[in-house]
Amino acid sequence: MKDTFAQFIRLGLIIPGLAAVLYWADTAWMAPHRLPPCEQDKLPENRVCLETVLSRYGDKIIWIDARSAADFELNQLMLSENRMFPIRRGVDMQQQIDAAIGRLLEAQERGECVVVFCTADCGSAEDIAGELRALGMIEAPIYTLEGGWDALKARNLLRG
Repeated sequence: MKDTFAQFIRLGLIIPGLAAVLYWADTAWMAPHRLPPCEQDKLPENRVCLETVLSRYGDKIIWIDARSAADFELNQLMLSENRMFPIRRGVDMQQQIDAAIGRLLEAQERGECVVVFCTADCGSAEDIAGELRALGMIEAPIYTLEGGWDALKARNLLRG
C-alpha cells in the first residue's frame, strides 16, 4: 500500500513536469512556425485566405507564382501547367505575362479566378497582381493570397 501511494506521488510530480516541458517546447519551436488564422473579413479587398478561395472556386483557380526562380524550381504546386504560371519582376517579366495572358483572358469565361502568391515576406505578389489588374484586359477576379507560400505548404499542395 505504501509503495502504491509513493508511485502515485511520483506520477503526480512527473506528469505536470512533463506537461510543462511539452508546453515550453511547443511555444519555443512549434508556435513560431504556425500561421495565424486567416480572417477574410479583416483583409483588404483584393487579398484572400486560402480556405476562402478554395471554397468559392474549388479547382477553378489560376495560380501565379511570384517567388524567385530558385524557389520556384525547388518547390511547386501540384497542378497542371495550364493552371500555374511563374511571373516575377525582372527583365523577362513581360515574356512571362505574354506566356500566361491567353489563359488569363479565358479565366472569366471558365468561372475562374487568378491568385498571385509569393513567400510570406515578399511584396512581389501584390505588385504582380497590381500589374495584371493594370493591364485592364483580365476580367476574372485577381487576388493576392494571404500567407502566401506558407499557406499553400500548410495545406500540403506542394510538389518537389
